[in-house]
Amino acid sequence: MTPETNRRPIWSIMIPTYERSRYLSAAIESVLAQISEREFNRFQIEVVDNCSTNKAIESIVSQYKGKVSFYCQPKTVDIYTNWNTCIERALGIYIHILHDDDIVGTEFYHRMEIGFNTNSAIGAACCRHQHIDEIGRRLKYISRLHRKKAGIIPNFIEKIAISSLFDPPAVTVKKEVYEKLGKFNSQMESSADHEMWIRIAVNYKVWFEPQVLAFYRVHNNTITSTVLSSGYNLVCARRVIKTFDRLLPSHLCWKLTKQALEECGKYGIKLAFRALSKGDLKTTFNQIREVLRSTHSLKVLSVILLVPWLAILAFLWRALRKIFVPIA
Repeated sequence: MTPETNRRPIWSIMIPTYERSRYLSAAIESVLAQISEREFNRFQIEVVDNCSTNKAIESIVSQYKGKVSFYCQPKTVDIYTNWNTCIERALGIYIHILHDDDIVGTEFYHRMEIGFNTNSAIGAACCRHQHIDEIGRRLKYISRLHRKKAGIIPNFIEKIAISSLFDPPAVTVKKEVYEKLGKFNSQMESSADHEMWIRIAVNYKVWFEPQVLAFYRVHNNTITSTVLSSGYNLVCARRVIKTFDRLLPSHLCWKLTKQALEECGKYGIKLAFRALSKGDLKTTFNQIREVLRSTHSLKVLSVILLVPWLAILAFLWRALRKIFVPIA
């Protein structure tokens, strides 16, 4: 049953989760830290559990009684259907789907709301974001700076079609946008968010906040880590690219399709090199296989020729370390 309210909230912060409770408190606390007692009527905060067997999830939410609500799916569904349930249950004008292992920084909702209020043509507001590790330490990766001052991203269709650009915690969307464009397409699987951002870019302006206000957690217990090891991330990326002929303006379709496939290849090679440096030959092989299925660009193919030599060097480096580095 949808929660009752006397007044529509401005924000719906929907937190999808499944079986994982380790980071949930951190996600919730990062939201609550931004809301004063007199502002709570402006926010709906709800954890949407995908019928987990882990009862710690509901127990954690119960500690925030009166501030955070809990909904459990009657049966386990795919992750994208759970995201769509978040949209269905959201009561607010703006929706933020905050995954249970991610967090937001100070003034995130304030800055996003400023963006939405600037121009009625804005359908989504995003910010720069950074990756963090399992214990919350900030990693080197920080997303691209699209403009130095807050404002609408110019030529956003051309940018988002080629690369996803934003991890989910950095993106907020008007509920009416989801209602008009439809929900996440589960057939896109791990690229469902990218396909959604493209749909939004084609139909609406997108606001960008240059401050780093969202944090995407990188760890082994994620869907992302699984699809990377199999190379399935590039399979899903190609599915999105195949939708360009119906999503994008006709004058941009051919050019952006070519560029997106080449970008797919570059990203796959980057992941392959990263995996190779860790001795992960399975991920290296799977990424290169999918790169070759994505593009025949000479720029991309010439880089692949470096992989055998780097594999040999990586093997020698690990062998030498075993010989010369004393065991503690």
